Amino acid sequence: MRCELAKYGAILVVMIAFAGGAEAGCACGGGGSSSGSSGAWSGQSWLGDSMSQESGESATSTGTEAETDAEGTMAMSDVNGDISSSFIYAQELEEMLEDETKPVIAYVSNTPPQNSSYIDGSINLPSDNFIQEDDSGNETLKSVSDLAGVLGSAGINEEDAVVLYGDCFSCGDSTFVFWVMSYLGHQNVQILKGPATGLSTASSTTTKPAAIYLDDPVPELLADYESVAAGEFVIVDARTPDKFAAGHIDGAVNIDYSRVIDGDWIKDDSALTEIFIDLDPERPVVVYSDDVREASIVWSALQHLGYDARLYTWNDWLRHQPAV
Repeated sequence: MRCELAKYGAILVVMIAFAGGAEAGCACGGGGSSSGSSGAWSGQSWLGDSMSQESGESATSTGTEAETDAEGTMAMSDVNGDISSSFIYAQELEEMLEDETKPVIAYVSNTPPQNSSYIDGSINLPSDNFIQEDDSGNETLKSVSDLAGVLGSAGINEEDAVVLYGDCFSCGDSTFVFWVMSYLGHQNVQILKGPATGLSTASSTTTKPAAIYLDDPVPELLADYESVAAGEFVIVDARTPDKFAAGHIDGAVNIDYSRVIDGDWIKDDSALTEIFIDLDPERPVVVYSDDVREASIVWSALQHLGYDARLYTWNDWLRHQPAV
């Protein structure tokens, strides 16, 4: 388990939203959820594998004190009252890189950048690294210990400040990796907003020595079949309208992940408020899709507005339905 300070600090950061992988021309590479794919994400295996392989210690969640910064962006407050925004601009990152303790900069897209250059000093951390396939070829989230192992192998430990960026915000890689790290209890992770103007570049990524990542999972960021079926949540289906029309969880509201996108970033607060107008802000929300990256985009937008949100999968729901 993590040290006491991290253990009792605030866990959720709020975030951004990005565009969905269905944008035409999006160079979203990787095995799982490229643009327009209907890749099967096995929710049952995802939930089971990620939680069942714990060491036996019960995961401890902590309260989150959400605050709002000057731009109206939700932020996380830890026990010492320090605020860590969920995103960062290039100029702020440039200033951080001048400090003695520099953040880890992670490129999370599954294909090389279109301009063939990375931020100097970046490590390569493709979102696909957190996914595996089951015996049926369905995508599943790796176990908690394996997720932590991915970060440790990349040279990241739980105390590091981490800045995520990619070449295709609309693919949802950054929002998904942000969710994974939040799920593992990482306290200091942000996403680069906008271009990397002014930052030194390199033609390749770098490699850091392997580290030991001590996870402190936040199971509240996942939903399971029983809680969804019991009606504990407002349910949001993040798939496209045609998929929603073909079948959905009873009572679900269809909010296509692309609706929360404005260019390569989240829509402004007034637009998001209008999109989420039918959701009860006093009730927890579960977002599902057959593509976890799509769901993570809407999850991020909800978190940004202060909703208590978590992820689920359409495939897990289907696995629990009686055969026709």
